[in-house]
Amino acid sequence: MTDKNLKTQVNDSAINPVVAAVAGAVVAGVAVAGAMIMSDKKNQDKVAKVVSNVKDDVNSKKALIVDKATKLEGITKNAVKDIKNI
Repeated sequence: MTDKNLKTQVNDSAINPVVAAVAGAVVAGVAVAGAMIMSDKKNQDKVAKVVSNVKDDVNSKKALIVDKATKLEGITKNAVKDIKNI
């Protein structure tokens, strides 16, 4: 006995095997290229310098943001006090 109203479930979220294979090949190619580039000491030094510069830049911007946030906090606390005194 079968139920005529029973619907079969279609799995539309399955990944196409061809797409998965192409994506895997791209990731592997990038990994191999990165390994080849990083095998050279000169390139390692360049990457280390860039990372160091980015780190310094992020730290200086973080310090500016913290300073501005602290000033803003003081302004808002004074504004709340002024409003309470009205």
